[in-house]
Amino acid sequence: HPSFFYLWLMHTLDGEVVQMHFTTVDYVIFALLLVASAGIGLFYAFSGGRQRTTQEFLMADRSMSCLPVSLSLLATFQSAVAILGAPSEVYTFGTEYWFLGCSYFLGLLIPAHVFIPVFYRLRLSSAYEYLELRFNKTVRICGTATFIFQMVIYMGVVLYAPALALNAVTGFDLWGAVLAMGLVCTLYTALGGLKAVMWTDVFQTVVMFAGQLAVIVVGTSQAGGIAEVWRKAINGSRISGLDLNPNPLERHTFWTLGVGGVFLMLALYGVNQAQVQRYLSSRTEKEAVMSCYVVFPCQQVVLCLGCLMGLVMFARYGEDSPLDKGYMVLYFVMDVFRDLPGLPGLFVACLFSGALSTISSAFNSLATVTMEDLIKPHFPNMTESKATLLSKGLALGYGLVCLAMAYIASIMGSMLQAAFSIFGMVGGPLLGLFCLGMFFPWANPIGAVVGLVSGLVMAFWIGIGSFVMRMSVPTPAPALNATALPLFDNITTTVMNTTAKSAGVKALYSLSYMWYSAHNSATVVVVGLIVSLLTGIHMYCVASGHVAHHYIAASPTSVTLQTSLLFSFLSSFMLEVITELYVLICFQNPAVRTCYIVFR
Repeated sequence: HPSFFYLWLMHTLDGEVVQMHFTTVDYVIFALLLVASAGIGLFYAFSGGRQRTTQEFLMADRSMSCLPVSLSLLATFQSAVAILGAPSEVYTFGTEYWFLGCSYFLGLLIPAHVFIPVFYRLRLSSAYEYLELRFNKTVRICGTATFIFQMVIYMGVVLYAPALALNAVTGFDLWGAVLAMGLVCTLYTALGGLKAVMWTDVFQTVVMFAGQLAVIVVGTSQAGGIAEVWRKAINGSRISGLDLNPNPLERHTFWTLGVGGVFLMLALYGVNQAQVQRYLSSRTEKEAVMSCYVVFPCQQVVLCLGCLMGLVMFARYGEDSPLDKGYMVLYFVMDVFRDLPGLPGLFVACLFSGALSTISSAFNSLATVTMEDLIKPHFPNMTESKATLLSKGLALGYGLVCLAMAYIASIMGSMLQAAFSIFGMVGGPLLGLFCLGMFFPWANPIGAVVGLVSGLVMAFWIGIGSFVMRMSVPTPAPALNATALPLFDNITTTVMNTTAKSAGVKALYSLSYMWYSAHNSATVVVVGLIVSLLTGIHMYCVASGHVAHHYIAASPTSVTLQTSLLFSFLSSFMLEVITELYVLICFQNPAVRTCYIVFR
């Protein structure tokens, strides 16, 4: 089959190929995952406020503590693709991928102290409401439409991929698995609201960790211990050093992973509605910020588990393994666990946990932006009961759309990679749009719209162009084409296997996928500022200053005035920090610094 994810997991015994199957215990463990997830949804549907208001259904009454928020943030984009992709990446190319962890610090610190204060203090429900407060309604609708397109395309693939894996492992009916997972996810999301989604995320995160740890522990034991795993990895050149090559066309270096990864993290944890909604559900701004800090070590653990699993795979198979034939991680799991009933079911439950957490977050965030950005503005007098009922209907509707998209994914073949790419390509322009609004007070609505369109055009041009270029050049794929999966928490693109480097404009097609978010968000900002300059920057700045002036005497509850002061303050603050750092570095003489301060 042309799809990269069609895996037939076979075990060779004395030249005979035997398909592996689940035992009864494996099926029971897998069924328990679905039952427990549905049970959490039903619990929140019939307890507490029983999801009778939109605030409870969409925002969890803004009552969540730090722990469930942080674990939900972690689980939202830690899908089956990431669980399978990272070990394959490390097995094939070595531990260079681990340097992605260097990007996590700034990638979570900046959202904690820049984006969260903006969204939380404005008491928003949809992140795109900020775009209307900062620019106008047109910009808000453009941002919302872009996000809906991004998530609808993606969630069907996320649902289909692990169901396909289950079919490959056990021979279980493919569409039975798709329907079971899709309907269970739709059930607990539509009935239990955001509280159910977040607490199932917590449960599913535990299952994901348990599944990965079980594979690593058993695999390490069978390979002769961690020392033997490390020795074989060193001998096989799988322990990578620090590659400081600054060439952006190189797929993985310290700069592409550690710096380019920051922008990927910002697109995911800074402005994505699924994550913003979790920040806004926190009881206080302090707990929302703290949740970002808690995610940091959790992300490091997830990354280390993926890398370690890849090394254990290499210690078991070496250079000559079934993975060279395209059998990937699932062959390894079934091979390691073939004499341990229950553990294969645990790992497949781990995969499905990643998928369920991602899909449920998509349903809930899509229902929220549709309700808040597209429906409520046109029906301001809608009663709370009708709004809540409609929100539940939207969550249910998006669940059915997800099933339809899963069917489309089944007939897309090799275009599955393009579907994954679309998710990554859209994240950068949305990041650029929010940065344009928060950091550049002189940017106007026309510049924002033109900048967003330019960023999307650039993203699709490079992403699709590189995909087509790879398809047109027949080259042997490294150890399963699934290393072309979006490894970085589902937000990267699939441009992983770079073929021949091109010159001129075509060189953009060889740009490392880790730079996509930075490149596309920068396009939005640059084009947005130029267009703003050409379409009336002076008048817009005067208007902004006028609003900010009146803020001083206004009520602090005025959302519009808060926004004006906020983005003006952020820009001024950044300039102050840069200036102060320059003075401290360049003027070592205390007398010079004193004169500078007096002058100011």
